[in-house]
Amino acid sequence: MARAVRSSLLVSGAAVLVLGTPIGCVPVAGPGEPAASAARAHRPSGTGTLALDWGDLDRTPVEAVARGDYVVVQSWEHARLRELHRANPALKVLMYKDVSAVVREPHESGVFSTGVSLAEAERRGWLLTDGRGRALEWADWRGLHPVDVGRRDYQDAWAANVLAELRQHPWDGVLLDDTLTTLSHPTVGGRVSTQIPTDEAMYAATSSFLARVAPRLRRAGHLAVPNVTVAWDTWRSTLQDWSRHVSGWENEYFVKWGLGPGPRFGGADWRWKVRMAAWCARRRVPLLAVTYGSRHDRAAQVYHRATWLLTWNGVTGASIYVPQEPAAGHRQPRANLPLGRPLTDRHVVAGGVHRRDYTRGTVLVNPTARAREVRAGGRGVRLRPRTALVLRRR
Repeated sequence: MARAVRSSLLVSGAAVLVLGTPIGCVPVAGPGEPAASAARAHRPSGTGTLALDWGDLDRTPVEAVARGDYVVVQSWEHARLRELHRANPALKVLMYKDVSAVVREPHESGVFSTGVSLAEAERRGWLLTDGRGRALEWADWRGLHPVDVGRRDYQDAWAANVLAELRQHPWDGVLLDDTLTTLSHPTVGGRVSTQIPTDEAMYAATSSFLARVAPRLRRAGHLAVPNVTVAWDTWRSTLQDWSRHVSGWENEYFVKWGLGPGPRFGGADWRWKVRMAAWCARRRVPLLAVTYGSRHDRAAQVYHRATWLLTWNGVTGASIYVPQEPAAGHRQPRANLPLGRPLTDRHVVAGGVHRRDYTRGTVLVNPTARAREVRAGGRGVRLRPRTALVLRRR
């Protein structure tokens, strides 16, 4: 995740034919979680906001954030919670916390973006160390030191610290970042820990953490939504193993890699993401599907939103597009297009284009490497490779 520990450490061809007026939609709770009566009075939009750096919410009006189903913010943004809930009582506001690493310094408010501090981890012997006893540090996120998430005393301390913060303010739950299935973060100097030396050991340690901590959060009335690291050949087994513990999932890089410009997924890379989203949708397991990119990359925004809408069940989860420009608002219109409720299942039309109809429009996605001609809305349209089209009805 483009995690906002960086805040405390510093952590074409798509189209939208708008033929009608946007509708306002808001959400319901995830599976196994009590839904407020106010939430049942509104319809979900299948959208959300990820706002982790300083100023993100200042540049994104409360009214815009409140049109979504979820918002993920840092724990020091707690003063905004009541305003957000007043704007939309059904909005699920999640506190960001890292699971697998610790930082030395807190935010200026005194609050950590991690479940425990580096000082506590040092004192309790939770830091991952190499054969010479040297503490590891992630090379891709300097200042983050990985810990032994398989230790029961670490799990209990993490849960106790985070629950104490949750009880102080009206949070709906936690976004648990870095719930790792493999040793996916490179370390400074390429060091390997003696405590978790292999991918298999990392998977087992995270399994132990989620099995112990996530149910504890849920029993206390809070959502537990991990950001899970999976790939084409691991997503199904991982979600089958772990979904019973949690309230839903976040998955990043939904239709493209990286934080800036870059090619959109197509072919097999696109297909496994869609299959994962469909798996969650069928089981009413909320999925927060996140793509990062430029505020000016309208093609990526539409491709992201349309891909999500191909499998959305009309109830759970959200697509979230995160613009990387410091001055950008976090509710880009094309990334949050409302189309009402799904009318049909996803189906394939001419040349591998995927289509789905909604009460207020139609989405078409061309994940292939060739331009395709299709008919929609009473006209012929041409979709360039790896682009999408959203048609809105009057």
